[in-house]
Amino acid sequence: MPESFLKKALWGFQPYVPGEQPPDGEGWVKLNTNESPLPPSPKVIEAIKSAIDDSLRLYPSPTAAPARAAIAAQLDVNAAQVAVGNGADELIEMCFRAFAGKGEHVAYPTPTYPLFEPLCRIHEAVPHPHAMAEGWTWTDELAQDHAPLKFIVNPNSPTGTWSPESAVEDVVARSRGVVVLDEAYVDFAPESCAGLIEKHRNLLVLRTLSKSYALAGMRVGFALGDPELIDALDAVRDSYNMDRLAIVAAVAAIQDQDHHRQIVEHVVAERAWLAEQLREQRFEVSPSAANFLFVEPPPGSSAPAVADALRERQILIRHYDREPIARWLRITIGTRDQHERLLSALKEIIQ
Repeated sequence: MPESFLKKALWGFQPYVPGEQPPDGEGWVKLNTNESPLPPSPKVIEAIKSAIDDSLRLYPSPTAAPARAAIAAQLDVNAAQVAVGNGADELIEMCFRAFAGKGEHVAYPTPTYPLFEPLCRIHEAVPHPHAMAEGWTWTDELAQDHAPLKFIVNPNSPTGTWSPESAVEDVVARSRGVVVLDEAYVDFAPESCAGLIEKHRNLLVLRTLSKSYALAGMRVGFALGDPELIDALDAVRDSYNMDRLAIVAAVAAIQDQDHHRQIVEHVVAERAWLAEQLREQRFEVSPSAANFLFVEPPPGSSAPAVADALRERQILIRHYDREPIARWLRITIGTRDQHERLLSALKEIIQ
């Protein structure tokens, strides 16, 4: 990145790179960005179509109030305990604005969501990563870290590891600053830890409608927490950060829990089936509570080579070229047809 006009803190900066997005409708099997394999609720489509009228000339609710109310009603919390953002990523960035000053530490385990380190650089905070223990579990050092802002992802990405409520609460209770629990994948896990917000005023729980509600294209995320923390997020939020169509889509999606359950049930069933098929092809499969699998290719096979060979066949999966996960691949749960095409290609490549 050219340095001539950048602030010095960003010299040599490496931005976060999302998974590859090929053009729509070109026959790709896209298992690299953890999107839903099923479409959104038909009620979402109806709601968006109904909202496309003359009202688009008007600004939306500045607080996305209808979406906040629908989320609060579904999760049995007060609307004052809910903030809404342009995807969970915007809420993560808002946490940096609100809770981490220049030169202050931001703690997180590693390997985890790779957005945290670039955001530290952007906000001139000091990244304070803690290497995970065996089995991709958090360490005591992470819990003891007194950083004013701390992130944990549960289930974790890219490993898929899920930690029970007792482990989450241990980190929150021993932290002096704000702990942000990213539960982007929790609908595919045994349970959420969102109930802990009633016991711990320093806990923010982040959720998204991108995965289990199939709204990745609408960019809707929300945070749950003590009203004081929600007020802090609102204080640094961009004006009108949610557009009218995203707000009505969020309301319709949240209210159609039957469709939501169909997506979750499909993903959980296909996750188990695909894991077994990959084990039969001698892949090591890490236990996953998310909508993806984290796998290591058989001995003698290189993870980047496998990913490249799949791409040549128009099949995308995710490889992270960094330690300690450079030997592993992340595969989004898709449809049975997509999985069979993936497995057929892998059999060809590995042989």
